[in-house]
Amino acid sequence: MQFCSAISQERKTEHAAALGGLAYRALLEEVYASPKPGLVDLCSNGAHKDMDVSTFERSADALKPYFALMAMEGIKNSANPELIFANIRKLGLDAEKAMYGATAGVNTHKGLIFHMGILCAAVGACIGNYKTVTIECLMEMEQAMVRETLLKEVGEMRDFTSNGEKNLQRYGTMGARGEAISGYLSVRSISLPVMLEGLKKGRDWNRVKLETLFVLMSRVDDSNIIARHDPKVLKEVQTVAEEFLKAGGAYRNDAIPILEQMDKDFIRKNISAGGCADLLAVTIFLAGIMWEPAWF
Repeated sequence: MQFCSAISQERKTEHAAALGGLAYRALLEEVYASPKPGLVDLCSNGAHKDMDVSTFERSADALKPYFALMAMEGIKNSANPELIFANIRKLGLDAEKAMYGATAGVNTHKGLIFHMGILCAAVGACIGNYKTVTIECLMEMEQAMVRETLLKEVGEMRDFTSNGEKNLQRYGTMGARGEAISGYLSVRSISLPVMLEGLKKGRDWNRVKLETLFVLMSRVDDSNIIARHDPKVLKEVQTVAEEFLKAGGAYRNDAIPILEQMDKDFIRKNISAGGCADLLAVTIFLAGIMWEPAWF
């Protein structure tokens, strides 16, 4: 993606709004992918009694302007990555309040406020610094923004409240913070290549999303599964996902009825790969950056 050599305030606002829109679309595209075993989608509420697709839609609508504001922080403060992160975390608290207000107190997207906030701001900073966005620039900026701060927080953590924090205490896994600290290695090395390959081959978009989700489920230590159950159940889910992929995955002709039955099984067992669903949304966002060069 190339940009003009000088960016006016009007263009900065346009870029920030476009990034906010791309993040918003990624949230919706994640929930619309169907059927996703144990997760909220167009077929069922999965292993969730307090939310459905309309809950996710209201949440995404409420969060859209905050993603644009976070992108603008990156554009404005591109020379100071640590300041960007400090500022977007404040915006993130406001975004959480907006989410809870829109969903009557249901946590639909807390993890994605964290992920999308970081990535929208990092893309914005690449625009501000270099007038271009590449995956290398994006991850270099993301690391400059978050790595030192998050490593320090993990090392000093005492009060465990979120699923990821509780899992860190019990099992040593780092959840969302770990993904950010790694530079979203799970996305870059596991899910993004699968999604881009599916797009390049012209595969059905819904099946591309499902294939990408199952690649994540087969290899990522999902914090939501661990929090609801334990590492043993996580390993069982990873095995199920791996076997599904080996048998042809989402691209096999009978994939949809297989996934519908799997959804019933996951609901019965109260299994929800919410961490992988978040990473699917992140993958969709980054694929949009790379696959749609005209979106600016």
